[in-house]
Amino acid sequence: MQIPASLTRRSWEIFLALLLLLVAFHLGLNVFSTIRFDREKIEVWAFDGQIKVAGLYHYVNPSFLPSSFSFGVPFPVDPEHSWPSAVRISEVDSNGVFLREIDIRRFHGETVFRLWFWPRRERWIRLDYTQETSVPCARYILLTTRKWGRPLERGQYILHLGQRLQLDSSNYALTAISADNPDTYFFSLSDFLPSNDWEFRWRVNSLQPISEKGTP
Repeated sequence: MQIPASLTRRSWEIFLALLLLLVAFHLGLNVFSTIRFDREKIEVWAFDGQIKVAGLYHYVNPSFLPSSFSFGVPFPVDPEHSWPSAVRISEVDSNGVFLREIDIRRFHGETVFRLWFWPRRERWIRLDYTQETSVPCARYILLTTRKWGRPLERGQYILHLGQRLQLDSSNYALTAISADNPDTYFFSLSDFLPSNDWEFRWRVNSLQPISEKGTP
């Protein structure tokens, strides 16, 4: 019995595809990865001299084949903003409930980690860090989203101001969450492909009395 040439060709193409995937898995390459980044929710708590960041990121493998991805986490470091401390990356469920810690390491000055995805699998990843700042402003990096080659289905961004702090400016228009909570602002965008990082400033209101504020 002779195997049809079309079937032989198809089998060879599948074999090559699997071989490339195996090579990519072994070397940690992202070029063959099928992973998509489509949603994020970022919360920032600003204090006098410090910010705390909690980010939730949604990744999905839409392929019928397993895949992996090597992640690098960029931080906006400059003379006024120190290298972040207490950096923690974990996996959570869709409700934000902790599932497991993710091992991270420093590679050429960048925080990196690697994730594996089964076919049709989604994963929620949480990033937490604290950054000291000597000036009343901060920046959250958004432009790296463009490297994924597609806009986010949805991005949510929340800024909580600490005691006696007032919003000075933001390059993305912010709205107060409510009249009862005037120290918390947000913006939310769909089909979002950032054209700028998120930059915001605050100032100290010395006339505002100290009150109890929640912190992350």
